[in-house]
Amino acid sequence: MTIADFKTRVAAIVNRDASLFTVGGVDNLLQAMNDVRRAAQRDHTFQLLKKDVFLDVSPAGSNWQTGCKTTPGGATGVTMKRVDGVWQYTTQAFSGGTQYLRTARLDSGVLGDFKRNLPVYDTAQLIITNQPQWWTRSMFWYTQGTNLFVTNITVTTTYLVEGVTWLDDLTGAESPDMFLTYFTDWFTYATVAALNMYLKDNEKFPIDMTVMQRLWDSVKQMDGEIANAGDWTNLD
Repeated sequence: MTIADFKTRVAAIVNRDASLFTVGGVDNLLQAMNDVRRAAQRDHTFQLLKKDVFLDVSPAGSNWQTGCKTTPGGATGVTMKRVDGVWQYTTQAFSGGTQYLRTARLDSGVLGDFKRNLPVYDTAQLIITNQPQWWTRSMFWYTQGTNLFVTNITVTTTYLVEGVTWLDDLTGAESPDMFLTYFTDWFTYATVAALNMYLKDNEKFPIDMTVMQRLWDSVKQMDGEIANAGDWTNLD
């Protein structure tokens, strides 16, 4: 379903033409759709949005939320919701383009995980807080807010980042996304509920929250099955 078709469907439910929701140049129907998409992504981490991206990490750290790209050194940015893993990689050309192959996974740590930065050979040096680079026990990554750091690097290095992306707001010209492809039923009623704030009390469309919750649960169930792909618990 296209964005235009979806807007027409939602507007018809509340007995309006989609164009009537554009006020002062602002498409409030489109804004309601974006509000619903953002709320859904805050509430649930979608496996359908899990991707490999690339981040140039400097010794001083780099913004993992807004700094990732679709290709190493590329211009197309990707907004991220969560980082699940950081990898070293190599490239391999083939007839259809370039493959990015994982070579080593970096361990993950936490801010303040000093035990992994302590000298290996002399425990008497534990009082030192700024150890020389060559004393570092192992390379690992950690985050501080929206910054991602990798220990043991002295120059900016590109890493493959595995994580969950965050959808950009719709502008109206995009191709159908996962909400318009797999979750149209829930997305429709959720958008109508968001749109009710723009209507007078006697014009609001009644929403059965029990049905809404059942549809939302089915959205999360389908996405959860993707996360568990390969597992089969049927004993028949």
